Amino acid sequence: MRMPLRRDRVLLLTAMAMMLSAVENSVAADMVPVHIRLLDAFSNKTTPAMICITGDDKKVRLPPDGRVLQQPSTTEEFASGISFQRDRNWVGPVRKMLGQGNNHDRSYVYQLRPSIPYWQEPVMYQVSGDFTIQLPPGRWRVAVEHGMEYVPVSEEFLVKPPGPVAKTFELKRWIDLTREGWWSGDVHVHHPSQKKEHRDFLLEYAKAEDLHVVNLLEVGHHDTDTTFKVEGFGHEHRINRDGYCLVSGQEEPRGTFGHIIGLNINSLVRDASKYHLYDLAFERIHQQPGALVGYAHFSWNGCNLPRGFPTFVTTGELDFIELLQFSHLNAVDYYKYLNLGFKLTAAAGSDTPWGSTIGEVRTYVHTGPQLDLDEWFAGLKKGHTFVSNGPALSFTVDGLLPGSELTKAAGETVVVKAKVRSHPAIGIPHSLILVSNEGVIGEVENPGKDAELTIELKQTVERSRWIAASTACANGAVAHSTPVYVIVDGHPTWSPTQGPDLVDEQLAAIEKIGAEFDPTAGEEARSIHERLNRARLFYTYLKTVMRRQAKTAAADVQTP
Repeated sequence: MRMPLRRDRVLLLTAMAMMLSAVENSVAADMVPVHIRLLDAFSNKTTPAMICITGDDKKVRLPPDGRVLQQPSTTEEFASGISFQRDRNWVGPVRKMLGQGNNHDRSYVYQLRPSIPYWQEPVMYQVSGDFTIQLPPGRWRVAVEHGMEYVPVSEEFLVKPPGPVAKTFELKRWIDLTREGWWSGDVHVHHPSQKKEHRDFLLEYAKAEDLHVVNLLEVGHHDTDTTFKVEGFGHEHRINRDGYCLVSGQEEPRGTFGHIIGLNINSLVRDASKYHLYDLAFERIHQQPGALVGYAHFSWNGCNLPRGFPTFVTTGELDFIELLQFSHLNAVDYYKYLNLGFKLTAAAGSDTPWGSTIGEVRTYVHTGPQLDLDEWFAGLKKGHTFVSNGPALSFTVDGLLPGSELTKAAGETVVVKAKVRSHPAIGIPHSLILVSNEGVIGEVENPGKDAELTIELKQTVERSRWIAASTACANGAVAHSTPVYVIVDGHPTWSPTQGPDLVDEQLAAIEKIGAEFDPTAGEEARSIHERLNRARLFYTYLKTVMRRQAKTAAADVQTP
């Protein structure tokens, strides 16, 4: 009796398989070719861009065959390298843009925030700008993104047999910041560049995102070799293709005191025997003409940064910090260190592939009407920057750009101007704020939901200060400038009132680190304690001078 049952089961399964195959063949036969073309409205030329195509079932479809996406690309795919193919139907990595990440698809640091505030699609992937996808009949949605200076496009359309269907989308700028001298860059990208097809991918990717300077960081490890290997370092390995550039740098050291970025370097700096003595790496990077040192992950206090930053910021060797990353902007800690008198340039890095896409956060550097890479890095070092993941920010004090120093005498005035511009599809600013040592000194709100806000005010300055501008949009998009530093009667720009308490915070952090290292445990532990002691002396002296200045200021106020 069992044998017939088994035979019947086999016959049933065979019949079901045949029926399923027939259904699949019927669906395949119904597929309609849809030709999509993406045009840059300014040049009227086809341009690569980032897209997402979904149906009523919310499933993502991929060119050219219209297959359903099973899962986004992984960070491991970027580590091994993406090879670009000069094929109109070539598709780039499918990047996760929404949902909790696990560091294999996108960083967990986003939490549930979208990777780009103005992009609500589940993924995005790179296309040539002139491609064909096979889609079954039904209603479809195409969303297109071409960097934050272009208006993102989305449209629904019907596909009916027999086809074909042709769709053309014009990508229009809402702003062109290059005409105003501002050039976008990403200070933190990981992808190998030793192969030509890898470099071609990155350059096409930069063009698709309209990102002008891509800093490729080779990643160092304490106990092993480097990963995300670049073709080479220095001017001879820079690439500038039609205003889209690749420049090699490093992310190292990456030890117990945080992750360090070296930009515009001529050679890799690494010493495994003195790996946690970061100041030695700072010095060797700065010995290379035009090179810069930055602290990664400041935006979310990640990767052990809080352990090392209080100590190594006192070296005076830090050129910039990653103020914006993974949709996080850390103004609170930024203002603390500005109130301690440190001059720190605001930068932004995506940390792709843990970031979803290059240029999702941007460092805008003012260089003038032309993109000159030497000028771009020089402008970054001077602090002529603002960071953004959507809106455009303008800010000057007496006409001087962010990062500038302005000398004044007590009682003189400064004119502060700020403007934010955006687009409804990018994010409407709900406020524009001017902030300094004294807190908010000017603010404009936006009840009318205007796309542009401005502030202009004249201030009398009695003591040195830093002044910066920031904005935030209802969808979470933000922008923040590097400060202008107003030097009054030669005094530092610290806060004599808030400073002493902030010093105590740094000293407490140093004591906590010191307790983790036994100075008798070896040469490295002893050297770490030497650096902690130098930082203690720095902060102790700073606190003494701040208190003295505060007493003098109080006495001056009481003097008739």
